[in-house]
Amino acid sequence: MRIDDIVLDLARGNGGLVTLAMARKVGVSSQRLTDFVRRGLIARVARGVYAIGAVASLPDPRHITIAWKVVLSGASAVAWWGVDLPKAPDRLHVTAPRSRGRWRDAEPGVRLARANLASNEIMTLRGVRVTSPLRTAIDYARSAPLEHAVAVVDAFMRARLLSYDEFVAAAAKAEGPGARQLRLVAELADAKSGSVLESLCRVLLWRHGLAPERTQYELSHPRTGWIGFLDFAWPKLRVALECDGYEWHAAREPFQRDRRRWSSLNRADWGSGVVTWFDVTCDPDYVVALVRDLLECAELRAS
Repeated sequence: MRIDDIVLDLARGNGGLVTLAMARKVGVSSQRLTDFVRRGLIARVARGVYAIGAVASLPDPRHITIAWKVVLSGASAVAWWGVDLPKAPDRLHVTAPRSRGRWRDAEPGVRLARANLASNEIMTLRGVRVTSPLRTAIDYARSAPLEHAVAVVDAFMRARLLSYDEFVAAAAKAEGPGARQLRLVAELADAKSGSVLESLCRVLLWRHGLAPERTQYELSHPRTGWIGFLDFAWPKLRVALECDGYEWHAAREPFQRDRRRWSSLNRADWGSGVVTWFDVTCDPDYVVALVRDLLECAELRAS
């Protein structure tokens, strides 16, 4: 299976992203997009939003896992579980017992790792042997960039395939390469994260000492009648930051609702900013400067 050329063209003209609405307009069904995600050819970064990864088709997970008697693992296992990924894998990741010889590594497009997996760390999903959600999250978080590691762990929790307590307990017991990062990921993980974009942005702000006081903060304002949840909030300073998933608002209602949401925040005397996927992934300095300015202005008002 290859990614449809028409989907690639859409992504090239939209910062590497494709929305479900865009795909449907050109005749690509949601089921086909789901198949691409499970194969690891594209990554679902938020509801209805997909990032395009490797253009070339990866080997078929069903064929490789059965023929080689291996287990789908790493980023490929994340994709097979249908969990949001910041970036589609460029190779098929599989794991074999440590006793397996090295000659299999020569297969193009396949990365073969070795580990002696326990029986409870292997499951069968849609006919493929794959590492369990907990083992997948642990393996991925050991070596992925910190922002990506946190985003994937958040996504496993968002999909209700993993609990926060499970991951924290496993990270605390972990040894060997990546154990230190696992414990940091456990500190930064947030089961309330609404998307990959929110996770990436949260870690970016944490790196610069600007971690939000609250996430998914519920705000009701009697005068405006507005009730809703803010992605990131600093309630003491009345500052909010929203992450816009870079979707095309095909319908008028979501577009109108978003604009009224931001207007309501201003009417409630909250300082607010909005960042997009492009801002966070391509211009992080802008995001940091925006939040720092919002907080500094709020502190001046409060003094």
